[in-house]
Amino acid sequence: MPASTRRVLQAATGLAVTAALLLGCQALVYVHNPDALWQIVSQSCVPSDAAGKGPGKCAKVSPDGYALLKDIRGKGQYLLMPTARVAGMESPALAQPGSPDYFRYAWENRDYVSRALNTHVPDALMSLAINSAKGRSQNQLHIHIDCISQSMRNALSAYDDAAPGTWVDARLNDHLYRLTRVASPTAAHVHPYERVLSQAQARGQAIGDHSLFMATAPGGFFVVDGYYQAHGPNANPGSSEELQDHSCKDVGR
Repeated sequence: MPASTRRVLQAATGLAVTAALLLGCQALVYVHNPDALWQIVSQSCVPSDAAGKGPGKCAKVSPDGYALLKDIRGKGQYLLMPTARVAGMESPALAQPGSPDYFRYAWENRDYVSRALNTHVPDALMSLAINSAKGRSQNQLHIHIDCISQSMRNALSAYDDAAPGTWVDARLNDHLYRLTRVASPTAAHVHPYERVLSQAQARGQAIGDHSLFMATAPGGFFVVDGYYQAHGPNANPGSSEELQDHSCKDVGR
């Protein structure tokens, strides 16, 4: 091999290793700093947008009170986060009258995933997820906007005939969930957080122990409730993100 070729290969290898190390360091920041997302929003995205310099590290800062950030995981995954300090599912602010409908906004911004993948993601393979307090690594509310696999789509389709407004047990990814089908042509009238909160209160459970997942259903949407349980036949990790497919492997097939 000519010396010039070796130098090119060595340089390319060095760049690849450096990129991998940087990505790894960024991932470690997320793991070891539960306030990393909030710091990105409050110290970069919001101040930069307010100064007229664009959204900083974010893809978007909205006057409706949220920011969009490309996640370091997944090819197309985005996170929607409040621009105010909101910890997660357990936050009382989410239940206040007039609180921003973050799930509606997340669904309305799903096209960012398609842009990242450079191909259209059909709504049938799109989803939203938020993890419980015990099933998350970050203490700023963040809704995962990303794909689902065709196998998960098929699993959800088993409940296509569920009567709208009723809750049924559903085994998804080998964990117990409960889901309801909401008849609504748009996300504006789904209000998934309020539906899961009502279920938690009716059962005397802390809302912070619940995760939430949302995907399309015939004539509307599925709202899926995951209640954290560590062991037993009703085990659930409290991380509805597990129902998503961050590789988006079935998009475009």
